[in-house]
Amino acid sequence: MPSTPARPAKNADAVARPPALVHSLAKGLEILSVFSEGDLLGNQQLVALTGLPKATVSRLTSTLVQLGYLRVDPLTRRYFMGTRLLGMGLSVQRKLGLLSVARPYMQALSQETGLTVSLGTRDRLGLALLEVLLPPQSNRLVVNADVGTVLPIASTAIGLAYLVAAPVKERAQILEGLRKRFPDEWPAMRENVERAHADFAAHGFVITQGSWGRDVNGAAAPLLLDERNVLYSFHCAGPASRMPLARIRKDIGPRLVALVAEVRAALRQAPRPRLNPPGLYEP
Repeated sequence: MPSTPARPAKNADAVARPPALVHSLAKGLEILSVFSEGDLLGNQQLVALTGLPKATVSRLTSTLVQLGYLRVDPLTRRYFMGTRLLGMGLSVQRKLGLLSVARPYMQALSQETGLTVSLGTRDRLGLALLEVLLPPQSNRLVVNADVGTVLPIASTAIGLAYLVAAPVKERAQILEGLRKRFPDEWPAMRENVERAHADFAAHGFVITQGSWGRDVNGAAAPLLLDERNVLYSFHCAGPASRMPLARIRKDIGPRLVALVAEVRAALRQAPRPRLNPPGLYEP
């Protein structure tokens, strides 16, 4: 009998890809992910930022404009965030109970310590900031970080606090992703993670010195909400002169741990946010 012909090579690539991944949807979301409020980006810039083919970008941006997720600037013919995308973000932020509960505690900590206090959660191999509260202007640390900023997960306190508290399977996936994506930096990243594990085991919080590529120190503590199966990180950051190691260990770190306990207790008492069904009107 004649032997069965070998399958085309492209099937091997298909096996390597997650079978449930809808690639057209993933590509569209990848385009949306490079926009921040106020950005004006053309198709050529989107090609450079996403690595997608020009024809694919053109089709996807046209579709996203029709659906209201992107808009076209009439002068430059470039794209920016549409009202539908902005509205989704505002709605999620308003209805995410954690933000409304945590904000007063974060504000108090920022004012009392004169430091920037942030809340974030994981975004792939980074840590996305969901809330950033700044101290008075005279004490403010000037950093290019605001709500929506994604920070490195293995070189910032807020990222490391998430990493050391993540479930074993998720943590292993993150570490493997970092090892593959950053082979040259991986030894230093692994040392950061090991140090963070030791800090967290000893003190309940994580410390970094000289992070953000500047003379900035940070401390962070994780918040795991078991009943919702989600993990967040709270973070204090400031100039090294205002956050010496001794102050972090004796004052800032314990304050963060206390904040996490207060927020967890407040969340248990707060009613769960109720998501209303979408309205009947379709624009």
